[in-house]
Amino acid sequence: MRLRALLQDVGDAGTTADAVHRVLRQAVVDGAIAPGERLRSDALANELRVSRTPVREALRKLEAEGLVQRAGAGLVVRSLSERDLTEVFYVREALEGMAARLAAENATPDEIADIRHLIEDMDTIRRGGDVRALRRLTAEFHQAVCRASRNGRLLQSLQALLDHARASQSSTLYEAGRPVAAIEEHRALLRAIEARDGDRAEQAAREHRRKTLELRKEMLRREQRKVRAQGS
Repeated sequence: MRLRALLQDVGDAGTTADAVHRVLRQAVVDGAIAPGERLRSDALANELRVSRTPVREALRKLEAEGLVQRAGAGLVVRSLSERDLTEVFYVREALEGMAARLAAENATPDEIADIRHLIEDMDTIRRGGDVRALRRLTAEFHQAVCRASRNGRLLQSLQALLDHARASQSSTLYEAGRPVAAIEEHRALLRAIEARDGDRAEQAAREHRRKTLELRKEMLRREQRKVRAQGS
């Protein structure tokens, strides 16, 4: 019933296949359908109460986006490898660095205030210990910086990469001490934007992404060691 409820929430815009695609995409990105989970068109059609045709079309779109992949004769939600992580985060570093530089040049006072308020909200949520909510706000922070760059194509590209990273259902924010450090890194970026210092803003954004990548790679290696130990 989880997917049926989502389908009712997305509204009637577009075709049934469009609606099913939005629902399945959201479920993958938010982790309602976990990495490695098999996607069967007949079971999904039954749960969504639609025919298998729009489900198959939606699954083809998700495969083209790289969010699901072939496994034997079927499809599963894609799990990011270390190589996948490195590729995604290298591109994110470049895009977020450019977005930060452009935001320092183009952000309006209202946009800067919005970014500042996001950081304040992040710190409040951090103190409450809600990592899932903090993760959502962190994504909003990066999108807000990118919107302030005034480059629509940059925002579109970054959004796709954010979805790929979120779909792995892993975050450095679950690591001890990381929420405090990440928020401080965001504050450093905000200070550079407020100072209209493009060089410093780009450097802060790139350094944040590099630190995140190294932590994510270590988390992945730790999980792989755990799986190997369980299998031995």
